Amino acid sequence: MDFSRARTVLIWVFLFLNFFLLDQIWQGEGGGSYIFPGWQEEASRLETALQAAGFSLETTLPRGGTRLAHLVVKPGEPAVEEFIYSVWQVLENGREDFPMPVPEKSPNGEKGVAGRKSYYFGDYCLHAEKKGLLVLEANKKNISHQKNTSGGEMLPVLQGFIRKDPFLKGFIYDYTQETQQGTVVHYRQGYEGFPLYGGFLELMSGKEGDFVFTLYRLEPLGFAAQTREVISPAASLLRFLEVYETNQEPVKKSIIDLALGYYSCGYDAEKWEIPPVWRIRLHNGEVYYINAFTGHLEK
Repeated sequence: MDFSRARTVLIWVFLFLNFFLLDQIWQGEGGGSYIFPGWQEEASRLETALQAAGFSLETTLPRGGTRLAHLVVKPGEPAVEEFIYSVWQVLENGREDFPMPVPEKSPNGEKGVAGRKSYYFGDYCLHAEKKGLLVLEANKKNISHQKNTSGGEMLPVLQGFIRKDPFLKGFIYDYTQETQQGTVVHYRQGYEGFPLYGGFLELMSGKEGDFVFTLYRLEPLGFAAQTREVISPAASLLRFLEVYETNQEPVKKSIIDLALGYYSCGYDAEKWEIPPVWRIRLHNGEVYYINAFTGHLEK
């Protein structure tokens, strides 16, 4: 047997197989014209459903065919007093007369909320929820040295604080929206290249300089072992339209963003698993999360 010739033939066979597999991967990622069976039917169904619900799609559909696993997380554990001191240093321009935070007692004699511990310091208040949610509030009317501060000027001050505080490291700018109350800047966490919507930071700055700073941080522990294929972007939109139509009157609205990430609400637990989701964001500020494994709407 001519082993040299046989080896050459095998090499060419393996090269052809590699080129074939690479071409299939390229086609599957949208690089070619090949359309998977059922894709045209799904796209047609989606177009019809969008028109019936009065929606326009103002973003491109991401690619599908991804396999993911649940993400294991635990709640972040902020050192509340250190966080308060960082807030004071930034908002008060490094003033040394730091007032020790007084927990549970409001200067106005207001009663506390069950499961919440409130810290009052200077003209600010930090509410710490049992599940790890932090809400910082301030009102310009009570801040004498910032009488000329407008909402627009407060935003860069608070965004500078986000960049400096160690506990806020890893939060990523997401998007900004204008509301009747003022400007809201949204941040999110990330893990291994995926958006982590379960951890968020929202900064609302009013027109008069008042603001509300809402923070919930998750600590990712890693992915679970088992992976599953996620539903397609078109399937997630079809499921969203089914759920949306049962609760809303058909009106003209736009879907401006569709992205794959991870999300769950907060739990009073040591750790838990959160699923991948398709996040659907509408032009009016509404946000929906569709479980990328089951197609169910996440609360």
